[in-house]
Amino acid sequence: MKLQISCVRASMWRTSLVGLIALASACTAAPRIRPVKAGDVDTGAGSVEYVRRQLQGSWTLTEFDAADASGRLHRVKAAATLQYDEFGNMKVIGKLLEPLPGGTQGDANTELNYEGQIFIDPAKQEFRLQSPGIDAGVDPALQQRIGTQQARKYDIQGSVLTITYVRADGAVVAKTLFHRGSGSTP
Repeated sequence: MKLQISCVRASMWRTSLVGLIALASACTAAPRIRPVKAGDVDTGAGSVEYVRRQLQGSWTLTEFDAADASGRLHRVKAAATLQYDEFGNMKVIGKLLEPLPGGTQGDANTELNYEGQIFIDPAKQEFRLQSPGIDAGVDPALQQRIGTQQARKYDIQGSVLTITYVRADGAVVAKTLFHRGSGSTP
């Protein structure tokens, strides 16, 4: 009889211990009484935040130049608006109004739209589009010239934004000039 009682007590002890462990692991951590202070965001000239603040707003395309096979830039009729928000999202709605140099008549009236985030590198004064974003229906040859794989060098002078599209070999394939909130939309 004594053996049965100690087995029951041991079994109850184990059950209590397992229950206590299960209860302790089911508890969630209590919120911190005071927040953890992170470092200040660098907003000075040359920082990502500084460039984001400069880009923020609505821009309208006023000039679009595209390179021919020899690398010489030619003015091309195009219309576009670029919007950049405080969260790092860029939206471009654009349309070619005539073919690119060496392109086909099919290039005219091609819509070039992008919506997504960009990666800004202030040290190189360039940004890259983070996702493909450009319409899937765009001619692959056209995407090779001004597609998302091109680095975009930027220069912001007051209300003028210049974007230069650069291939991996350093060749300039296109150059755009935007003005803050002016001009016509596509």
